[in-house]
Amino acid sequence: MTKQECAIVTAYTGFSMLKGSGLKYLYNYLSGFIGRPVYSHEIPAVAEAYKEQIREDFLALCRNAKEADDGSYKNDARQSV
Repeated sequence: MTKQECAIVTAYTGFSMLKGSGLKYLYNYLSGFIGRPVYSHEIPAVAEAYKEQIREDFLALCRNAKEADDGSYKNDARQSV
């Protein structure tokens, strides 16, 4: 997953997938909606105001998801106990 994709997931879910300098991707993504830099205190309001567009970006990510064909993905949480 790219940092741009993490920004979309973060904006849609509210769960931060970025930290430190990676947060610039979230700020840039949300700034694209309002046409100017977004400030930290504005993030929830901008995400709410553009939730339908953000939702469409999120669903596009899900629809275009690719298989981890190299065997590197292991989801132990789904294994039976």
